[in-house]
Amino acid sequence: MHLQVKARVPLFRGDLKDNACNQVTAYLRLGSDSTASAKLFIDNHSYHYSMQFGDNDVPKPVRNKPYQGDIMVHLMKGRYFNGLKSVGVVFAHKFTEIAKNKAERPEVLIPMVALTSTSVYAALFWKAQGSPPKFNFTGNQFSEVYVFHVQFLEDLKKNAPQKFHKLMADIFAAIDGLTHTKKAGTDSKTDALAFLDLDGMDE
Repeated sequence: MHLQVKARVPLFRGDLKDNACNQVTAYLRLGSDSTASAKLFIDNHSYHYSMQFGDNDVPKPVRNKPYQGDIMVHLMKGRYFNGLKSVGVVFAHKFTEIAKNKAERPEVLIPMVALTSTSVYAALFWKAQGSPPKFNFTGNQFSEVYVFHVQFLEDLKKNAPQKFHKLMADIFAAIDGLTHTKKAGTDSKTDALAFLDLDGMDE
């Protein structure tokens, strides 16, 4: 049913990496010591969470909002839902077909979220290495990170299906809202799951 969409997703990895590298410093307020700051985010896989910013401008992950950070939404919108030939437009009906939550809301796909999260990880990894001029984003290099996010989401889907479907639908709605706004205006999976505030997520 949605295999056509999934097959297209890996084609965007180069563009995703470039966009993530361009946005990650500003979004996560990495500052002058970006190497150390980047390492903190990749150590516990907290980079894909929505962030709160206090008076000191230091980002703090919101534990009950995984994969909903502004950088995630902007990257997915730019790569998957931008233009008449994008997968979000060409296969628009597929996103409605896969909706399995009670509200029957369209959802993004796990490969989309996983690849986008991997691109943010890759951008932070690049920063943690001192931003070298040559930097590739290959399947082999970051495949473990991609599989980590796929398994994380699959486990969430299995253990808390209602919350999973609402999460994926909320991400789709955020992308859709961003699109309409722009039109109007112009280490281990166990540790990561422990970090997730599952009870705090909306049903």
